[in-house]
Amino acid sequence: MSLLDIAKSIKKDGFDPRKDSVNGQPAIPAGTYPVVLRKATFNVSESGWESLGYQFEVRGGDYDGRSDFVTFGTLDTWKTRDGKTVDLGWSVEKTIKFFQKAIVLAGDQVMNSDFDDGKAMEEALQRKAVGSYFNLVIDEGVSKKGKEYRNYDLEEEQSQPMMSADEIDDDDLPF
Repeated sequence: MSLLDIAKSIKKDGFDPRKDSVNGQPAIPAGTYPVVLRKATFNVSESGWESLGYQFEVRGGDYDGRSDFVTFGTLDTWKTRDGKTVDLGWSVEKTIKFFQKAIVLAGDQVMNSDFDDGKAMEEALQRKAVGSYFNLVIDEGVSKKGKEYRNYDLEEEQSQPMMSADEIDDDDLPF
């Protein structure tokens, strides 16, 4: 795709250089959204921080097609720049709970080997959770120190009933 093609696409999507930010669209607001899990990745940054990331795409409503990226740390301790060790056990518990919900709500089973390391967790999500539909619950708040945060949770997606073989005609088939 050429630079001109990209510029035309941006204009077609409604970008107004006088009004809109170049940094993209604002975050999807707090609420519950039907989503599909598009991608799950394990990442180790240059600093050594390890995280498990999820890319959810909203399916329907005002935010149809928009993605939200959710990241959870997988280290239970972290050494700060000033040499202090911080206990992050509470954070890893949240990581594990979210991971287990994604696996189970996708109709898969959690295995002991899924917890070998972050890469094993990524591979477990790719077995069946990636491509599955969920309801993503986004909650926003402000901490005691005044810092804004977002919490994420998953709920089972209430899908439409399957069509019976009698209801399918040739126009419904992809070939």
